[in-house]
Amino acid sequence: MDNHLPWRALRPLLLLVWGVFALVLTTQTDQIPVVGLMVSTIGSTEWGATLGHAGLFGTLAALAYLALTIYLPVRRALPLAMMLVLTLATTTELYQVVVAGRSSSLPDLLANWLGIVLVGFIIDLHSAGNLALERRDEC
Repeated sequence: MDNHLPWRALRPLLLLVWGVFALVLTTQTDQIPVVGLMVSTIGSTEWGATLGHAGLFGTLAALAYLALTIYLPVRRALPLAMMLVLTLATTTELYQVVVAGRSSSLPDLLANWLGIVLVGFIIDLHSAGNLALERRDEC
C-alpha cells in the first residue's frame, strides 16, 4: 500500500486553491476584503510587499512543481512549473494596469520573479542532492 497516495491526490487541489488565492490577490481591488486585509498588513511597507509577492508566487511555483511531478519526471516538472508561474506572475502584474485602484510596478514584478526563481533554485539543489545520494548508494 502506498502511504503517499493521499498527499499525491491533494497536490493538484492545493495548487488550485493557492492559484485562485494568488489570482484574487493580484487582480482584484482592495475593496475585496481579503485583498484589503493583505494590502493593509503585509503590503503596508515596501519590504512587506516585496516579501508578500515573492512568497505568494514562490509558494505557487512550489505547488505547481509538486502537482506536475505526479504526471511528469522531476527534471521536466521544474522548468515547466517555473515557466507557467513566471507567465502567470507577469500577466497578473501587467493586468493590474486596468484594475481600478491598482497599478503595475517593476519592483512587484521583480519580487514575483525572485520568489519563483528562488524556489526553483532550492528545488533544483534538493533534487541534485537526492540524485547524488542515489548514485552513491548504487556504488
